[in-house]
Amino acid sequence: MPRDDPSGWITTSTVLARLADFEDAHAWERFVERFRRPIEAFAERQGLSAAESPDVAQETLLAFADAYRRGEYARAKGRLSSWLFGIAWRRIDHARRRARVRAGEVGLGGDGEPSWSSVEGATSPEWEETWERAMLEHCLRQARKEVQPATFRAFEMLVLEGRSIDDATLELGVTRNAVAIAKHRVSERLRELVAECDEVRP
Repeated sequence: MPRDDPSGWITTSTVLARLADFEDAHAWERFVERFRRPIEAFAERQGLSAAESPDVAQETLLAFADAYRRGEYARAKGRLSSWLFGIAWRRIDHARRRARVRAGEVGLGGDGEPSWSSVEGATSPEWEETWERAMLEHCLRQARKEVQPATFRAFEMLVLEGRSIDDATLELGVTRNAVAIAKHRVSERLRELVAECDEVRP
């Protein structure tokens, strides 16, 4: 099994490989840390409360982990994000239905496990936007850990804040060339991190 990077980063492929070990609690923690937030955010966008969304995320991740350990997940059949969306969507629907039952509006009915054959390839524009934002934020936090504060600040000013290179040289007290190098370095690492978040090798 590959060892963790000294920076604390491991690829999603490694996260999932370790998830197969039922006794590896750290693998489960890594899995939840990486994928909990997009599911919670998406659930909230679909109208669930801040109290309901964590439950949906937990149920979604547990259902995926169980399926993965049974060998039901296949990268060739769709992106990891699509599989998680399919499960999350059903969990959100179940949560809405339970709320309506509590309100006395309808009977529960049909609250079973997801149909895995219909999960493959499922997605939506809202989910894609939420997923990409969450993965970017996760990778930005990691990139910040890996470089000097001034290096990340140069990238932050130019790319995230839309500031000029002159603003960056003035604030940081470095040359224009140093600012450009910092921007390139963080941008390249960020692209690698995002790819490793969303790429799962068969």
